This record gives sequence, structure tokens and C-alpha cells, in this order.
Amino acid sequence: MKKPIASLSTALTTLLLAPPRAVLHGLSVGVCVGWVLAVWFSLARVLMLAYYWPSPGTDLWAELPVALAMGFRFDLKMGAIAALLLFPLLGWRWRVSAVVIKVWASLFALLTVINFYYYGFYKLPIDSVIFGLADDDTLAVLHTIWQDFPIAQIMLVLVLAVWSANAAALRLGQRALQWLQHHWIRARYLVLIPLLLVIVLLVGKGTLKGMALQLDNVTATSKPFLNNVIPNGVTALYNAWDAYRTSTDIGEEDTGLKTYGFANYQDAAHAYGITATTPEGVQRALMAAGRNKPNGKNLVFFQMESWSAEPFRYQSHDMDVLAGLSSQLHNAWVFNNFDAAHNGTHPALEAILFNTPVTPITNGKYRHITLDWGVPFAFKKAGYDTLFVTSGQSGWRELNRVLLTQGFDEVIDAATLRKQFPGAEGGIWGVWDSYMFRAIEARLDQQPKDRPLFIYAMSTTNHPPYELPSDYRPFAFDINKWPGDKGSEHLIPNLQTYRYANDELAKFVGHVEASMAGARTVVAATGDHNVRTFGQYATPQSQVLRQQVPFVVWGAGASICAEALKQPASHLDMFPTLFPMVGIGEGYLMTGRDLAKCPSARDAADAMAVTFIGQARSNRAIWSMGSANTLACQPVGSACEWDPTQDAKARARVALMDWNVRHHIHHALARKK
Repeated sequence: MKKPIASLSTALTTLLLAPPRAVLHGLSVGVCVGWVLAVWFSLARVLMLAYYWPSPGTDLWAELPVALAMGFRFDLKMGAIAALLLFPLLGWRWRVSAVVIKVWASLFALLTVINFYYYGFYKLPIDSVIFGLADDDTLAVLHTIWQDFPIAQIMLVLVLAVWSANAAALRLGQRALQWLQHHWIRARYLVLIPLLLVIVLLVGKGTLKGMALQLDNVTATSKPFLNNVIPNGVTALYNAWDAYRTSTDIGEEDTGLKTYGFANYQDAAHAYGITATTPEGVQRALMAAGRNKPNGKNLVFFQMESWSAEPFRYQSHDMDVLAGLSSQLHNAWVFNNFDAAHNGTHPALEAILFNTPVTPITNGKYRHITLDWGVPFAFKKAGYDTLFVTSGQSGWRELNRVLLTQGFDEVIDAATLRKQFPGAEGGIWGVWDSYMFRAIEARLDQQPKDRPLFIYAMSTTNHPPYELPSDYRPFAFDINKWPGDKGSEHLIPNLQTYRYANDELAKFVGHVEASMAGARTVVAATGDHNVRTFGQYATPQSQVLRQQVPFVVWGAGASICAEALKQPASHLDMFPTLFPMVGIGEGYLMTGRDLAKCPSARDAADAMAVTFIGQARSNRAIWSMGSANTLACQPVGSACEWDPTQDAKARARVALMDWNVRHHIHHALARKK
């Protein structure tokens, strides 16, 4: 009787252990197959490099190991993610596992071949344009592919790629499963399941600390060619889909007009004071109509990360938030009643450079359409060299690609700065801001006098997780002496990085003023948005601070009246103020007013800070555009009345900029067809 009971017990144990044992075997096989396909991806990358290697390409060798290492990290990431998704099917019978591995390897091979030939045609890895196959005339696109691509060669390469990927994956997968089913069969081996899961998750994340490996990390070198081969086919397709998925669908031309309460562009133009009634006439009326009288001055513009205006109010010996910047403000124009156009870094970037309430618009499905009224194009038309510099990674939001389309000659980022400054350190967002400032100093010193330079720079250090360079001495802030909201646990670390950014900006301003280029250089700085840790601004008294950022200008020359510095304004007023300083009078959208002009009593009454988030402010009140019941008098306790005419002008300004973008893109797409 004991023998049947023992047999039954053994059978039951075997039955109960079968699922977890299959999980263990599936994870193990997935890790093995993912690893071998990652190696296969890297070998394919080497072949791609060899095939497309430019001549001469001697300057690429120094950074080639960086590109190969980063590429392999992405390969491992894709292999780990696939293993995590497929392991439930890999630990049972070999017949089932083999089918899964064949599909897995074949898809990886197919996307590798597509990426290979896509690069040959576009000189870019797979991007959102690939989805034009569905958005455009599909038959026409396929006909173009048939005519322009070597179909026979592609089919041969595809067969070889699928065969080699399958051969490697199946061989290792089968051997791994056989070994596991022979050795890892005892119950004690099941404790390895959580360990394998942790390994797969870490490899799938791609990093041991900080954020997961992502699009930002594609720009690992200073060479676009090397950066373009870092993403494998799977990574490139995912990035393309993510950009396409998150890109804005502009809808109809009048979508924004209706949102802001206008039936059509003529109604908005009338409310704004424009008499033109045709689309072309309204667009001309929106553009600056002065004359270009370039004075040869450089313009360096800084978009400072999370550069809120509130700390400027609290600067003191005990609350030294400005550091060296406090001694550089005596000769600057400091606009202290100033609002950010948007709440995020990228929306603010697009708002400032391209005057678009529709965002994101420069990446994704519309990334190849030039917004030729934008700031960089105006400088190009006036004979300027145009340069974008960031201490971060330009792969973020595809800046390394789209900015070259939108009028910049060159993009410099963390990878470029690491090459320029060997040993440059940084945090998870890139290198410390100090390297960005030093690079701009060097570029200004080298710039020919007869070739003015426009630089748009974007800092990153003052961003969570609020890390500082190891050699920077932080200030000993006392949270009890902070007059604002003390609720955030990140307040002090944020104040430290805020102070660091101010210190570096001050050093830069001092260097420029003392340099040969100082007399012919204007420096301007603003914040992209308010910082996240300074409070909720829940009280009526603090509402005005919610959107405020500094706007500071050095090297403007003539003095400015105090009233001009105090008038309510926003990002929309910056370049209408800066362009005249360098003698540019046309080629850009008049999104606001010239703040350098001393306002008359009527100008002061009409002055507004208009944003792209629906908020507007005057000298007397703050409100949500189009909503009379949101009117709040400023300062609190003062008297004010709803002014429908002023509100209509604010709505019309934003609505016309919105219409301008949509109208332009619709016509660009129509011409393409």
C-alpha cells in the first residue's frame, strides 16, 4: 500500500512543481536567447558601420568604442524585454519554444534589415516618417520603394539575416533547454527565479541607477554618424512609434480658433486689430515689418532649467540663492513681472523658438516641416551663424535632428562637451552646466567679428534629482529662513542646484563682459517654467507667482525706465524685445511687444502677460482667458473689473498663433501631396 501512495505523492509533487519549473526554464532560455540576439545585433551594427563608414572617417575612431558599448547596452535591453514578455512560452516542450524563438529572431532580423536600408536612404535610423506608409498614399509609397530600393539585394540580405539570427538563437536555446531539463529539475533550484527576474529587469532597464536607458542616451558621442547607428532596429522602431504616438495631431485649421472663442481667423484678426481678411494678409500682418539694420552683435540666449522668479525676491545674506549673480544684476535689465509661456521644458522651448501654442510640433509626424518664421530662421536670414547648446543629451525630444531642420547650423550637447572637456562629469541628465558655459565662452572668443553668432542654450543641472558637482561648495541654507512654502522635502537640494546655476551664469556674464567680444554681445536669460518644489501657490496672494520666471538682459546698452521693467509680460515678449537690440526688424512673428520702450499710461493699462496655458495678467488682475468668473484682482484686495476687450485681445493673440501653425502645416502637407 505504501508504494502506490509514494508514487501518487511523487506524481503530485511533479505536477505541482511543473509550472514554477517551466518559469525557471523559460526565464533561463529567454536570458540565453536574448543574450545571443544582442550579440547578433552588435555584429549587425559592425557590418552597418563598415558599409556606411564615411571617407575620410578618421575622426570617428576615438569615439567608436563609446558608440559600440552604448549600442550593445540597447541590444541587451531589447533582448531582456523580449525575454520578459516571452518566457512563459519558452520553458515547456522544445517544439513550442522553437516556434517562439523563430518568431522572435525573425522579427529582430527583419527590423535590423529595415533599419539598415532606411539609414541608407534617409541617413537616419528608423524614425516617425516610416509611418507615412499609413498616413500617405500607401500604394504610391510602395511604388517609390520598388523603384528606389535594390529589392533583390534586400531580399538576399533579409534571407541571410533571418537565417543567421535563427541559427544562433535556436542552437543556444535548444542546448540551454536540454541542459536545464536535465540539471535544474530539483525544487531547490526554484529559488533562482527571483534572481533571474531581477537580472532581466535590470538589463531591461539598461542602467543600475537613475533613469532607464532611453532615447536621450542615443546621443552618446559627438558624432552624428556614430549616434545614428547606436539604436538597433527594434529600438529605432520603438522610438519612432513613441514620437509618432505622442506627436500632436493638428486637426483642422480652426481647431485652436474655436478653442479660444472665434469662429474663424478673420474674427480673431479683427479682435486683435488686424484689418486684413485673407490668410496671406493676416500672416503678413503677424510678421514684423521693420527694416533690418544689423549691428553685428552676438546674442546668447539661455533657457535656464526651472529658473523661478520667486527666489529673486528672497535674496539676502542668509538666503543667498543668487550667489555670484547678485553682483551681476546692477548693469542688467531685470524684468520682474514676467511669466513663462508654458509649464514644461519642451513646450517652453517650442513656444520661445517657434511661437507655437500647439505642442509638441517639431518632432513626430511633422518633424520635417520647417517653421520658417521661427527665431533661428530670422537670425539665419540676417546673416547669423546659429548654434544650439545644452548640457543635456540632445537625443531628448529628438533635438539633435529637429533643430537642424528648424534653422540651427549645429547642435552641441553633453556628448560633444565630454569630448571638448575630457573627464567632464555630470548627473543623469548630462554634464554639469559649467561645461556648457565654458564651451560658449570659447565659441564666442573664436567667432569671427564679421560673422555674428546666435546661441540658444539650455541648462539642465537644476532638475531633479538635484545633484551638484563634487567640487562645488554648497551654501548652508536654513529652511526656517525661507519665506515661501516649506512643504517639499526637496526644497533645500533644489535651492542648492538653483544657486549653482546662478553662480555659473554669473561667471559666464563676467567672462563675456571682460572679453574682446563683450562690447558686441547681448546676453539674455529666462526660466523655462516655475520650479516644482516651491509650493502649490494655493493662496490668492501667491497666485501671481505660479507662472513667474525671471527675464534678464545684459549688454543692451541704453538705460531703460523703471516702468518698463515692471510691466506685466511673458515669453511672448522676449524676442520682439531682443531682435531690435541686434538690428533685426523683419523675418519673425510679432508675438508680443518691445519691452525696451518706456510705456505710456495707455501702454501700461493695456500691457498683459499672455501665456499658452490660458492664463493672462494685467497690471490689475489675473484670469483664465475667456472666463470672467476667474478674474482675481492683483494685488489681493484691490479693485478691478472684467475687461472683455482686453480679454479678447489676449485670446486673439494666442488663437492667431495657433491658427498660423496649423495653417502652415496643412499647406505644407498639401504641397507634399
